[in-house]
Amino acid sequence: MKKGFIIIVTVLIILILIIGISVINGYNTLVTADETTSQAYTSIEGRLQQRHDMIGQIVASVSGLQEHESEVYQMITDARAAYAAATTSGNQDALIQADALEAAAMTSLLAVIEDNPSLIVGSGYQALIDSISSIESSLFVARRDFNDSVASYNIMVRKFPKVLYASLFNFDKSKEYWKMNDGADEVPEIVF
Repeated sequence: MKKGFIIIVTVLIILILIIGISVINGYNTLVTADETTSQAYTSIEGRLQQRHDMIGQIVASVSGLQEHESEVYQMITDARAAYAAATTSGNQDALIQADALEAAAMTSLLAVIEDNPSLIVGSGYQALIDSISSIESSLFVARRDFNDSVASYNIMVRKFPKVLYASLFNFDKSKEYWKMNDGADEVPEIVF
């Protein structure tokens, strides 16, 4: 009787340990995936801020473009205002819209620059193009990394047994991807 009781207690302790370790491991894995997604989102925000800050510098470097200046300045002003509102609100959809507006403003600015041959000859032109290209490339990578981390997270919280842990510890059932806006996948025509 005593030996049977000890065996039962030992088996229960082992089961409790196995379940406890499994729950701890599942929780920690979900925390890691959640933080990876947050870190990737922060990377996008940093790149957007970098582009946002650079837009003012770019406009200053190509001032004097009178015929298209007001239209481009208005696009840039609208994009910067949308970005400021989106960062203040913390709304991902608003940030995506602001991203699209700033991308459109950059594209319009490039078109104005390309239509003015006197600017193309200047030494600052190549630096400007390189800066824009670098920022847009880093934004592409940041968006891709974010969407990859969201995909990993979404897959993880849908698989068994993580789906149980996600429900038990109130993790998001899924996270939203960074979406491309209409026209964002169109490559602007560049004519030299």
